[in-house]
Amino acid sequence: MSRRRRNDRGRWIHRVFWLGVLAFAGWFSVERVARPVMASVGYRRVEGHAELIRAAAAEFGLDPNLLAGVALAESGGRPDAVSNAGALGMFQLMLPTARERAALLGLNEPEREDLLADPALNARLSAHYLRWLARRYGGDFEAALVAYNTGPGRLDGWIRIHGSYPAWRSENEGESDVLGYARRVLAYRDEFVARGHITPTSPAGGDARVLASEVPPAPLAPETQPASVPVPHAHSDVEPDLAPTTLPDRP
Repeated sequence: MSRRRRNDRGRWIHRVFWLGVLAFAGWFSVERVARPVMASVGYRRVEGHAELIRAAAAEFGLDPNLLAGVALAESGGRPDAVSNAGALGMFQLMLPTARERAALLGLNEPEREDLLADPALNARLSAHYLRWLARRYGGDFEAALVAYNTGPGRLDGWIRIHGSYPAWRSENEGESDVLGYARRVLAYRDEFVARGHITPTSPAGGDARVLASEVPPAPLAPETQPASVPVPHAHSDVEPDLAPTTLPDRP
């Protein structure tokens, strides 16, 4: 091998080595620096709406930290978020779902702009919907979150196929995107509790998380919709700081 070819080969190996070093440094910076910073931005953005989240949660007897977790997972706390599927606002409600919830609460029919311009309304309609889903699934908030993400009609179909929600969950453990979504929301809830901004920690040092069973819910408007009728909802495909888009799931 000539000296020139040896030199060319040495330069090629040298370049590949440094490209590998740069790629590793880029990955390290994203995983160890950029991602935590982005996560912190998302948490702070949601916490900036703590008052309206607490109000919506209290009205329907929900844990405000859980509702905050939904906001983080759905939009990263962005009131003006719009998905390609048409989900709107901080809690990524589909317009038919929002209008159905508003009718049940005796509110005026919201328009698209209302869901983007009024985060308090978006939070209130979302809390009403999540509370209804929790009741539909016997108080199982994980199941309610799965239904919030993929739609209760689809979840009901999976339950029929597998015989029960626990059976479906057991078969799809570690493989279901929508189950992963529900677990993320619950993890976000726990992180909001630890941060203490949505529900500040008590002077005694304990957390002030409010559980649905501990807050008497305000009387809900009569819900005449039969349980077998699916409520339209599509998960956001916007890309908030902490919320990757959920892909279609399998039964």
